[in-house]
Amino acid sequence: MTQIMKRLNNNSGFTLVEVLVAALIITAGLIAYIMTSGNVVGQNTQSKKESVATTLAQDKMESIRNTALTVSLTDADTLDSPTESSGTWTATTGGEVIDAEGDTGNADSIYTRTWTITTDATLTNFYTASVTVSWDTSKTVTLDTLISQ
Repeated sequence: MTQIMKRLNNNSGFTLVEVLVAALIITAGLIAYIMTSGNVVGQNTQSKKESVATTLAQDKMESIRNTALTVSLTDADTLDSPTESSGTWTATTGGEVIDAEGDTGNADSIYTRTWTITTDATLTNFYTASVTVSWDTSKTVTLDTLISQ
């Protein structure tokens, strides 16, 4: 009987306070993990959009450079987002609304691409080309370069 009483009086194990503290620590760790994971996913989404915007800006800049090889940029100087057709420059007021592939008129068109071509103030026969891609109302990527003619 004494051995049975010794076993019943044995207080080995966890107290209620120890179990609650352990549960609190585990809960705090899980909450921190979930918050960090959500933040990482959001940052990845923004990073992808910025990469796409940079690529779209580079594509337009290359298009302007290629046009400058065969057409004078002089008449594009004062136009908003100028485009060239058969040697004539016309404005594309407000630029163009495009999707991640650079196509217009799609439901996925979340990027607005605008550009300017201006005569450089200090260098003769040079033009400054600037391309800006914006998305999510407040995010932008701008690329600038000099083109000689």
